[in-house]
Amino acid sequence: MRHFSCVKALACLLILGECGGSWNPGQNSRSHDEHISPPHHTPLGHTNGRHNQQGNKHTSTSNHLVDYAIVGGGPAGLVLAEQLSQDESVSVVLLEAGPDGTNAETINVPALAPFNSIPTPNQYFWNFTSQPDPNLAGRTPVLNQGRTWGGGSAVNYMEYCRGAPSVFDEWADLSGDEELRWEALLEDFRATTHWAPGASDQYDQLVDLDAYGEGPLEVSRFASTGGFDPYFFEALKEGLDLPEIDVNSGHGLGVSYSTESIRVSNRTRAYALPAYGWQMADRPNVQMLQNAWASKIGFDGERAVNVTYYTGPDNEESHTITAREIILTAGAIGSPRLLMLSGVGPKDHLEEVGIPVIHDSPAVGQNLKDHHFSVLEVEVTSEVESIWQYLNNATFAAEAHSEYATNSSGFLARNDAGSFAMARVPDAVFHAVNDSFHPSLPSDRGHLLYQYVNAAFVPNSPNVSIASPFVALAQPEAAGSLRLASPDFRIPPLIQSNYFGSPGDKAAILHGYKTLRELLQSEIMKPVVLREVFPGPDITTDEDLWAAIQQTAQTFYHPHGSLALGEYVSDYADVPYSGGCLCGCASGGEED
Repeated sequence: MRHFSCVKALACLLILGECGGSWNPGQNSRSHDEHISPPHHTPLGHTNGRHNQQGNKHTSTSNHLVDYAIVGGGPAGLVLAEQLSQDESVSVVLLEAGPDGTNAETINVPALAPFNSIPTPNQYFWNFTSQPDPNLAGRTPVLNQGRTWGGGSAVNYMEYCRGAPSVFDEWADLSGDEELRWEALLEDFRATTHWAPGASDQYDQLVDLDAYGEGPLEVSRFASTGGFDPYFFEALKEGLDLPEIDVNSGHGLGVSYSTESIRVSNRTRAYALPAYGWQMADRPNVQMLQNAWASKIGFDGERAVNVTYYTGPDNEESHTITAREIILTAGAIGSPRLLMLSGVGPKDHLEEVGIPVIHDSPAVGQNLKDHHFSVLEVEVTSEVESIWQYLNNATFAAEAHSEYATNSSGFLARNDAGSFAMARVPDAVFHAVNDSFHPSLPSDRGHLLYQYVNAAFVPNSPNVSIASPFVALAQPEAAGSLRLASPDFRIPPLIQSNYFGSPGDKAAILHGYKTLRELLQSEIMKPVVLREVFPGPDITTDEDLWAAIQQTAQTFYHPHGSLALGEYVSDYADVPYSGGCLCGCASGGEED
């Protein structure tokens, strides 16, 4: 049985044989002017374009053989479907469990991104919750995942950033595939993106134009640096002694104003659906099926031959697609979950939940990692435009709506965070707890990410204007896992988060939390910070600060690592993550 787990395709191919042709994300793609549709206008302002391009163009497909069935309509699934369907002789079916969010304001309007998950996840999220985590005093952090066309790229905060070169070089060393090295992948990154200048008259930003090409995904600069950003940027730069960088050009350490996947022309989200989905929406050899929840992969021996999925309001209508090749692009939760439901996974666990074992693959569902982070909160001056102002000041909200609807500007046109830093932790911090993992990471990788959002991220925050600076582990040592709770595909999996689960992880986040607190109390921040709201000035000991870290620990919505199938990942906990915003699982192959 030969398995593939492909970084470039961000997918797992369950078939004997490889995808035809070479991987080139920009090959034969239309220019970015050709594939973008004019936006519709709504009472609020803009949405991203076409409404329900394909819908569910299907009846029962149980006797219909297609070339490729792709499970998961996120970035990986959309890119693969678009690339494969360029060959008119190839038939492709792309399944997405979620609804169409093409015209959803919380998807398209940049400042409204938090409302996809706050206070509770909306229909465009898988609402996963972890099991009680002993490292967090029994808390159960959520792990919401995108559940609409575009997946995570439709609901995240639109920061576009790439990892440190050593991460990709390590992938190449582990896999023996030289095309995974940074210099090779940089060509693919260029092929998928183009830079759209904007707001250049408002502030200077270091941008390496050579890091971008003529691909379909638009990357732009932060709309403006008013309010919190210029102060936070300078505090990070001075306090951490870091240079300004373009994080997409091969620099893993430094301070940066955000590069964002936002279209300059109308300040709407640029993501996988308009970048790749619209290019293939009218191709007769492609079916894009939404509200189609895959429940099981069928096997003939150890060869995947079909996919069963359900539709209808209560997921009661069953359909089956027979395909020559079946590709999983359902993410770090959905893909291993579907494999285990289908009999591929740890043998003992599958037998425990009553699923016939097709193939014993112990690593499936293991090594689940994230960029988990913890939060401080500060009350900010009226100069800082915040979500609180939008919700509590009717005049402010009306002006924001008017500016956005009239000329695609103002509060709603901006992302909710515009500056961040990647930084190392002094080796002495790790030596104090006898940790060797973090100090051994290559010197171009940051241990910690410092960032903020202009919204309250701690439950029961006071009714004042708040910004939430936070610090995240870029490459944690400890890993979590996921298992099935039931053979029923409708039942959520059991997720063990294991946040800060090693002495080194705990030492790093505590160091970062204390450092961030010092930065917020610096002279640079005084013009915009009125007071610390959480954890509060009375919290001073490491023990109490650790409790604050536990209380506010959250997912960065970047789970990865849980689908190691190849032989070289036998010690799969050591496979690195990029530390950036875009990544697939590790690449490998096995033949036996």
